[in-house]
Amino acid sequence: MKTPPFEFYKEDYPLAPETYYRVGGPARLALFPRNADEAIAAYQWMRAQAERCMILGRGSNVLIADHGFPGIVMITKGLAGIQSLGEDRYAIEAGYPLTTLVREIIVAGNYEGAGALTGIPGSVGGAVFMNAGTIHGCTCELVESVDLITPNGPAMFKMIPSAYGYRAQSFCKDEDFVLRAVFRFRKSDKNQQEIYDYYLRRRLTTQPQGFCCGSVFKNPENDHAGRLIEACGLKGTRRGGAVISEQHANFIMNEANATCADILWLIDLCKRSVREKFNIELHEEVRIIS
Repeated sequence: MKTPPFEFYKEDYPLAPETYYRVGGPARLALFPRNADEAIAAYQWMRAQAERCMILGRGSNVLIADHGFPGIVMITKGLAGIQSLGEDRYAIEAGYPLTTLVREIIVAGNYEGAGALTGIPGSVGGAVFMNAGTIHGCTCELVESVDLITPNGPAMFKMIPSAYGYRAQSFCKDEDFVLRAVFRFRKSDKNQQEIYDYYLRRRLTTQPQGFCCGSVFKNPENDHAGRLIEACGLKGTRRGGAVISEQHANFIMNEANATCADILWLIDLCKRSVREKFNIELHEEVRIIS
C-alpha cells in the first residue's frame, strides 16, 4: 500500500472505539479529513488504490469484523461544518452529529422533524445514506439536495420522494460519499421542545442503553422485528459477551467484551428462529463489515 500524500492518516488504526458496538479489529489505514477539500482529496486518493475502501461516519449502525478491515477507511466525523443559507435552509456536512442537528436546529428553530429524528445517533452523512428515521418520518423527507463525491467526480442530487424508502435510498451507491446535504425545514405549529422531550424520555424507558447499534433488523411490513424475536423466546439469549436485550428484542447488546462473532451468532439465531416459526425473513438494518 502506498503512503498517502497527506498528513491526516494513521496505520493499523483500531476501529472498535469508532463504533457504538465497541467491537471490531483495526483498519489497515485510516484517513481523517478535516474539511471538504481534504475529504475530496482523500476520497480520490483512496479510490485510486488497489485496496478495499470504506466510508465510516460516527459508527452508530455498523458491526466491524473481529479481524478488522484489511483496506482503507475514511472517517468523516471531522467534517462537522454547518452553514445557514436563509429561508430555513442549512448546508450540513457529513460528520455533523444528528443529535446536535435535532437539538440545536430543529428544536431551537421549532421546525417539524423532532418526532422523526429524536434519539437517533450517528452523523448526517450516515443518516442520509440509510435514510434514518422512525415511524414519524425520515431524514430524506427533510433534505432538499445532497452533494456527493463519486468515482466519476462530484455530483449533486436534488431530492425526490421516489429516491428513498424505508431505511433505504437509491441516489447514493456504496462507493459514493455523502459530502454534505442541504436541509429545508418547515416551521411547526406544535411545540417541538415538548415533542423532543417526550420522545427522548420514551427512548430511555423503552430501549436499552449501552454498547449496541440500535435496531439490528428492519421491521417487516406490518410487523415489528422485536415482537417476532420475542415471540420466539429469544430475549435474554447470550453468546459470549453479547445478549439479546430483555428490554427490547431487536437490540443485541455488547455487555461483556463481546466479539463480532458473538453478535453474528445471535443475528443468525434470530433470523433462523423467525423464519422457522413465522416464515418471515428478517433483514439486517446494521451494516456488517467483514
